[in-house]
Amino acid sequence: MNHQRPELEVLSSFPKDRFSRMLPNQKDAARIIASESGSVTLEMPTGSGKTAVGVMFLRTAQKQGAAPLFYITPTKTLVEQAHLQHPELKVAYGRGEHACLYYPNENLKANEIPCLLLTDCAHRVNQETGETHMPGVAPCPYYQQKYEAKQGGIVACTMSFYLFTQLFSREWERPAALVIDEAHRLASVVRSSLSYEITDYHLRRLIELLDSIGAREAVAIRTFLRTMLRIIKKKPVSQRNILATTEIEELMGVLADINPDEMREKIGTVVRKQVDPVEHREVLKQLETLVYDLRRYLDSLAYSLTTPDRNPLNYVYSYYTEEEEGSRDKVRYRLFIKSYYVAPVIKRILSRRTLAYSATIGDPQVFGFETGIKAPFHSLPSDFPVENTRIFMPTDTPNLATKERSRREPTRVLRTIAKACHTFARAGHRSLVVVVSEAERKKFLMLCEEERVRAISYGDGVRARDAAQQFREGVGQYDVLVGTAANYGEGVDLPKQLAPVIFFLRPGYPSPSDPATIFEERRFGNMRWKLWNWRVMMEAQQVRGRNIRGAQDLGVTFFISQQFRRFLFGGLPQWLQESYRGTSTFEECVAEAKKLLQCK
Repeated sequence: MNHQRPELEVLSSFPKDRFSRMLPNQKDAARIIASESGSVTLEMPTGSGKTAVGVMFLRTAQKQGAAPLFYITPTKTLVEQAHLQHPELKVAYGRGEHACLYYPNENLKANEIPCLLLTDCAHRVNQETGETHMPGVAPCPYYQQKYEAKQGGIVACTMSFYLFTQLFSREWERPAALVIDEAHRLASVVRSSLSYEITDYHLRRLIELLDSIGAREAVAIRTFLRTMLRIIKKKPVSQRNILATTEIEELMGVLADINPDEMREKIGTVVRKQVDPVEHREVLKQLETLVYDLRRYLDSLAYSLTTPDRNPLNYVYSYYTEEEEGSRDKVRYRLFIKSYYVAPVIKRILSRRTLAYSATIGDPQVFGFETGIKAPFHSLPSDFPVENTRIFMPTDTPNLATKERSRREPTRVLRTIAKACHTFARAGHRSLVVVVSEAERKKFLMLCEEERVRAISYGDGVRARDAAQQFREGVGQYDVLVGTAANYGEGVDLPKQLAPVIFFLRPGYPSPSDPATIFEERRFGNMRWKLWNWRVMMEAQQVRGRNIRGAQDLGVTFFISQQFRRFLFGGLPQWLQESYRGTSTFEECVAEAKKLLQCK
């Protein structure tokens, strides 16, 4: 009986107040969580009720008196979905999601103002007492939600917000229990959050402000700007160029003359006395960024160097454009510091009790290399009826790799897809078309017009999520939703036959000229292909899952380029391999899809 107690404790934490019964995979997850006792990684198919499993995991820890507790996801939209399903979750968002009350007439978000320098803001909420700086005024929405989140319970937030609470804020403790939803995206979110762009324009504005308040740090920043421009100007124009080790060391040598802590304290004092925070808001924001990011710049540059103990973890590249007569561009020279190997960082922010899950984990070894998460791994089978879906890899479509395809082939195959979309639309079935590049997206939209296909996409002021929403709501108005994998490869849910047909043009292998590609080639050699194949396989599985969200859905996915054939079948979960069709022509695949979708 004793061995059953941990499982019963987990099962008793299931949110029965929200769901009347547990799904089979939720029961399996409870058993696994109880048996592992510490951290665990789960691959759970779409429709398995992952969010409820995460809440169950955290409620179990909460019953045991553990705190704080975090539930993290890649995007605000997913946080909102989790909160909608489980209202007891305390939502915490970054400054960009909250209105600023200091500048009441400018309709600004808190991330657009020099918030950290405005310590005398009347609306600031004391994180110990919950009181505003000036009694009786409306509390700052950002600081108020932070204070409330710290009072206990389960906090739901984005991965980026959580990262900064653990790495850069001294206000938050390491969580006693942590749930990571869509865990396969964690590494890319951390990379993005820890990457920086430095421009000549912003540095000049900072120098002007530092000079105006008599700060000696202006000398060091001016030297850094001169050094940066001299290094960048040696490189080919209008190309992204990776910096050499000696160049990175030279930049670090200049920044090393600045003490970030002293600079932060002194500038904060001077700003409060001498600088109008309304008139100089934009420059103060840049100054705040420098003051608080300077140590991060130094650390990131240091991690771009080889040491006796490790290879480079980051890389640095530059970009600049030729000066054109009459040009009004404020920025000509850019320096990018890109985080790459983030697994050590992620390890630092994990809890001793971490539940990581996703519908797409794939190879747990590669997943562990990318994320640093190496907990016991379990892949759960799906209860989705596999006969409701097909994964088509036609035999007669071309290889669209840059070195393999002819010049006209991309246009020809895009037209073939447009014609197929027209065929399906005539039968009452809409499509999602996912491409890789902007050029492909624009070309396909043009071909849709020629083939009389009513397509909708983003651009010209229309955001990607707004276009997707119009497509969902505009049944009868649009035949096809079109976008790149970056926008529609994940996060766009089209269940209940909203778009039962998906076309995915080609895998998104990195460009040979991209600095990240060059860095990975140098660092890993031929081993980089294992990593790249894992990434494109995760991308392929995510695209396939856009129209299959529950057991009642019907949906098919066409993988067009023959590049997919190398890894697609082997990378599918075993339960899904039965739906794979790789020996039929494109027309035969269309015919089978029509039969499945009951087209006449």
